[in-house]
This record gives sequence, structure tokens and C-alpha cells, in this order.
Amino acid sequence: MSDDLSLDGLRILIVDDEFLIAMNIESLVEDNGGQPVGPVGDIPGALAIIKGEPLDGVLLDANLNGASSEPIALALQAAGIPFVVITGYGRLDLDGVTLSAAPRLTKPLIAREFEAMLGQVFGAAAAGRRARIG
Repeated sequence: MSDDLSLDGLRILIVDDEFLIAMNIESLVEDNGGQPVGPVGDIPGALAIIKGEPLDGVLLDANLNGASSEPIALALQAAGIPFVVITGYGRLDLDGVTLSAAPRLTKPLIAREFEAMLGQVFGAAAAGRRARIG
């Protein structure tokens, strides 16, 4: 675990349709003090969790079984839930304005880059949790 990242029990939804990648992401979240939710590998499943469970953030694969995850990104944006897009597409444009504008990590994930991005995107939520508890 990185000394400068602690997710402090934040509930992070993992949305990825590739089992091994989802398990890797789950381990990285746990290693950094987060509480993984999921993983879920499809749009309807992700939307149901977003509507039904409290979440502090989401790690969102850009493409789920050949479909753009833009509908999930729009739901997250509307709910005010921060998210990071994870993609194997690198610098290529992503389908949808919301996905394209979101913070992005490229597969394969590198632990240091993962930790830095999560610290940037979810750091305020972690600090808020520390303030409420402390």
C-alpha cells in the first residue's frame, strides 16, 4: 500500500467484464484500504447498484461486452459519484462525452499509477470520511 493513499473504507464499485482484471482491481482497492463493491460486468447490473447502494466512487471499464459504458458514466455524473474510466484503448477517443472527459487509467494497470489516480479522484471523499470519524 502506498504511504500517501488511504481509501479509508470508501465503498468503490468495480465495473469490468473481464474477470481477472476485475479481481486485480478488487485487490488494489483492498490493498489501499477501500471496500470493493462488486465486481459487476454489465450495464444493467451497474445501474442497479448505483441506484440501490451508497457508493463513494466507481472504477468503470469503458467497454462492457462490446457496449460503451457511457450510460453508467451519465448516471454517475447525475448522482455526483466520482469515477475513473479504465480502458485498454489508451489515447483513442472513447464513445461518449462523459467517458472521454473522465479521469482515465490504461490497462494493464500499474499499481503506482492506480494509487496516484485514486488519490486524486477519491482523495476528497477519503478526507471527508476521516473528518467525520475523527
